[in-house]
Amino acid sequence: MIESSMNSWLQDLRYAVRMLAKSPGFTAAAVVTLALGIGANTAIFTVANAVVFRPLPYSDPSRLVLISTADAGQRSQLIPMPWLRFTTIHDQTRSLSGVAAFTNETFNLSERGDPEQIPAARVSSDFFEVLGVRPAMGRGFLRDEDQPGGKNVVLVSHAFWMRKLGGAGDAVGQNITLDSRDYTVIGVLPASFSFAFVGRTIGVWAPRVFELNLATPQQIQGGTGFLTAVARLRPGVTREQAQAEMDVLNRQYLETYPGRPDANPKRMVDVASLKDQFGVNIRPALLMLSAAVALVLLIACANVAGLLLSRALGRRKEIAVRAALGAGRAAIVRQLLVESSLLSLMSGALGVLLALWCTSLLTGLSDNLGALKELPIDFRVLIFSAGISLLSGLLFGFIPSLQLSKPDLNAVLRDEGRSSTGSRRRNHAQDLLVVGQIALCMILLVGSGLLIRSFVRLQTSNPGFDPSGVLTMQIQLPPAKYGTQQQMIAFYKQAIQQTKTLPGVQGVAISSALPVVPMRMSPVLFEGQPELPLPQRPIVSIQAISPDYGRVLRVPLLRGREFSEHDDEQAARVVIVNQALARRFWPNQDPIGKKVWAGRQPAAQVVGVFGDVKNLDLAADPNPEVFLPFPQLPWALLNLSLRTSVEPASLLPGVRRQLSQIDKDQPITAARTLEQVLAASTAPRRFSMLLLVGFSATALILAMVGIYGLVAYSVAQRTGELGIRIALGADRGEILRLVVMHGLTLTAGGIALGLAGSMLLTRVLSSLLYQTSASDPATFLLSAALFLAVACAASYLPARRATRIDPVEALR
Repeated sequence: MIESSMNSWLQDLRYAVRMLAKSPGFTAAAVVTLALGIGANTAIFTVANAVVFRPLPYSDPSRLVLISTADAGQRSQLIPMPWLRFTTIHDQTRSLSGVAAFTNETFNLSERGDPEQIPAARVSSDFFEVLGVRPAMGRGFLRDEDQPGGKNVVLVSHAFWMRKLGGAGDAVGQNITLDSRDYTVIGVLPASFSFAFVGRTIGVWAPRVFELNLATPQQIQGGTGFLTAVARLRPGVTREQAQAEMDVLNRQYLETYPGRPDANPKRMVDVASLKDQFGVNIRPALLMLSAAVALVLLIACANVAGLLLSRALGRRKEIAVRAALGAGRAAIVRQLLVESSLLSLMSGALGVLLALWCTSLLTGLSDNLGALKELPIDFRVLIFSAGISLLSGLLFGFIPSLQLSKPDLNAVLRDEGRSSTGSRRRNHAQDLLVVGQIALCMILLVGSGLLIRSFVRLQTSNPGFDPSGVLTMQIQLPPAKYGTQQQMIAFYKQAIQQTKTLPGVQGVAISSALPVVPMRMSPVLFEGQPELPLPQRPIVSIQAISPDYGRVLRVPLLRGREFSEHDDEQAARVVIVNQALARRFWPNQDPIGKKVWAGRQPAAQVVGVFGDVKNLDLAADPNPEVFLPFPQLPWALLNLSLRTSVEPASLLPGVRRQLSQIDKDQPITAARTLEQVLAASTAPRRFSMLLLVGFSATALILAMVGIYGLVAYSVAQRTGELGIRIALGADRGEILRLVVMHGLTLTAGGIALGLAGSMLLTRVLSSLLYQTSASDPATFLLSAALFLAVACAASYLPARRATRIDPVEALR
């Protein structure tokens, strides 16, 4: 019995191969059409697999958790914790077998070619032990090296080892100069190692998180939040139990240290699965794109089903003869489904090849996917591709199989099938498939139209400053050379004076942050507001700037004055606030002369009001912001901005020369124009928009092919009828209108269904839209108009052929 069944399946398979080989044009069209849908779904699933399904490359990753702080009700917005809170958790936890802190850092590398700033990370000595990662060469950190005064040692990434140490086998034990200090390389990490939460380009890993270059010892001990922790749950302990313990430790911390900046009653310690937090920023876009590619696949399936129904016209006699010779309906359905499954598997193989190309394109285009480093197609992806291929084969092959498997033997064998009831049913089935394609395509068109409209509005919105003609770059001063405020102030004053002399430079300014790239937040008390404890004060952006900041970026000064050279470290404390802050804390009042207490700084007087600048994100309202003169708030990492009358990039070599005259070992990084800074801030939205537009264009082409195929098939079926109409005097315009109206009628029905579906489904895009409603009428109307134009074009070509029918030939 089993052998007979196997023989039957093999016979069906051989027959399916012969039938597909006999129609290479049909086979190629069906395979390519379906491969587009399968390839798109496989590519997006590859990303989902890396983000959601694939285990993290660490030892027993299911027990790893991420620990940070968050405000109640805003758990998705994780806040770094200060050193004291971390040590409290580290020393008192019982539910965690290891807790390790990490934070981003940068080092200036010298003595190995041109000075270079190296992305780095500071970690606790047991960081790699908690992750379960061992160096490929050398050893990990020792506890003594993680204590104050410990040896200067580093682990380096495989990429750094190859690029800067030449991949030498004796690299362990070599010294490298970082921030003018000698550090000993004690190990090289595996080539496959990465930790997404600090970025994929980290070259150097150092111990002693409390020696962070970007914060002074006073800031670190005083409560500046800069640490996140990774921890491992003890065997048998759940994440919920660990969270309960953190809640208890948090209450104890608030009672023990009530005056610290992070001792906010609303602040909680969050314990989240490390896997759940991985790639969390791209999940909304991933959900949207998954829905989009699913629609593309459905459209492709409907298209291929339409091709199969059209092909059925030529196979009516074959099926009828098989039925007349005794083949049961189940055997015929099985044979036809074997053919469609074979088509789908061929499409799946081509789809995997397309997915390989698409995933490399995805990682190359998207900064959001950068943390994933690579998107390998593993066994999960192959299983998904095979599964979705077989499902697609059943999906597009089911209706044609049922239609063909029950022929009217008398009508077909007498060659009267064209007027048979089965033929009319087949026409209705094709009509429904095309209407479904159009409806699904309309949903994609409307969604992409909304994202395009939103992105255009975002790009044309007023950022509050003029980014054209401004070159900006980062400079970080190493504490070993610039350990005092006076040394930092002296360097930056020289940098401004030196770069001002370059031809084409109209103005130079320094700032601790750039628009849309916030750097520092601080609790602030404002005159006239209730005197709250430090932890409960409003958190606003705080920035150190030089006197020409407003003129270089062309930020309008609405009231008062800008800073001058006299506002130095010896002068009275002064600040400038932005308009958003003045509106919020001093509505209907003149803010000039008001007092401000920023963090633990002494009281400062407001001397000016800047216009609002988009200081968080182009799509977000401006955040209240306080500006201080740089000498009154020195900062090691600053941005140097130059307004130019020439091409900004042409000034970069001159800037490097001028700064090397001040310090030959001081590198500059992140050199780019302010326009590029803005473009980078909108890159995730641009990426999502481009992908959805690409999928929509694919769906539109497939739907256009579907409409064309349906109308062409209809013309072929109605050749006799159309010939009679022409013979009876119908002119070409009437024939053209008759045929085109068939396509447009179906299009109108599909558009109506698609618009109704769009009203429901596009609401999930609301969080991705800027000043654009999810039910924007202009987008809906333009999408419908575009599809009508496409439908007219797709219907016109076969309709034009219909007008050229020879009545004599048609009637014969």
